Amino acid sequence: MIATPAAPDRAVSAYRGDTIPVFAGPSLAGWVAAPPFSRHAPAAAGDMLRLLDGPPCTVVLIDGVFDSQRSVWHKEILLLMARGFRVVGAASMGALRAAELAPFGMIGHGAIFRAYASDRITADDEVAVSHAPPAVGGAALSVAQVDVRAAIVAAVRCRVIGIGAARALRRASAAVHFRDRDWATLAMIETGCGAAGFSDWARSSAPSLKRADAKAALALAMALAPQPPQRRPEPPHTRFLAIAANAAGVGAQLDAVPI
Repeated sequence: MIATPAAPDRAVSAYRGDTIPVFAGPSLAGWVAAPPFSRHAPAAAGDMLRLLDGPPCTVVLIDGVFDSQRSVWHKEILLLMARGFRVVGAASMGALRAAELAPFGMIGHGAIFRAYASDRITADDEVAVSHAPPAVGGAALSVAQVDVRAAIVAAVRCRVIGIGAARALRRASAAVHFRDRDWATLAMIETGCGAAGFSDWARSSAPSLKRADAKAALALAMALAPQPPQRRPEPPHTRFLAIAANAAGVGAQLDAVPI
């Protein structure tokens, strides 16, 4: 059932161009946020809604949870954009949501976003990794398939492996569960693919595509932040959105529709 938004009943906070919340985990492990950035843990459902307690600003979504908790909802991102927030997505969950919501105003950035937006990759687990808790740094404990893909391409260009071996290794690595896909596991399967030595080379020579996209998204957000974004249409206030807003402690915000 869709509720009709209430009439405007309060002034909208002015846009802030000097603060940029960033939802990031293993894609930016070790990154220490400095103003205007503030670091938040990977986003779960409702986490981004809590930003409604503050003034509109530019937000960067990099990492999000998806198995241990409910993932960040599309509707909460739409609501933020309707309330004057700019939302930039890249690298991991941010790339996924940006590919899905680009027609509605979310800004996607980076090679991984472009791959999802063009349907060159489609599986959610291409960007999934297991990782340490945020309290101890949140470093990745496995390797994302998008980073394996990028390393394979780089290895071919550097003539570390041939094209046939690259294709076999890409298929074999994609078949490994994301929690088990690490360099040690890849080392065990690469010989059978004709790609002996790949994992040792990749660990020392292949940069992380996820990290590169995440850092590029931060730079883009910094460039865009001074100017307020175009407001987007208010999404329907569904029961599920109300439940998420109440759980996030911002349920009253649904009754205040900006002018």
